[in-house]
Amino acid sequence: MAIHGLNISMAVFTALSAYGLLLYYEGGSEAAKATSLLAMLSYLAAIVACIAGIGFFGLQLDRRKSEDRLEEEARRAAEAARKGQRKSVRPS
Repeated sequence: MAIHGLNISMAVFTALSAYGLLLYYEGGSEAAKATSLLAMLSYLAAIVACIAGIGFFGLQLDRRKSEDRLEEEARRAAEAARKGQRKSVRPS
């Protein structure tokens, strides 16, 4: 879920940024003046939500990777301990 949420947040943020740049290059300041306050606030809210989503889902993905790495290290340590117990000691 973390990967999908992160990808969606980044895609929406990129799309909103591209839309804003295209709007600026086509109309410049006239397009900004023509945009209503409600539309501008909704774009701003969407951008803030995307940035928050990127931060949240990025953190979840980092935690997941960290947990997976710790589980892998524990599995390897348990496997090494089992192999150490299997070795037979030869009498001298």
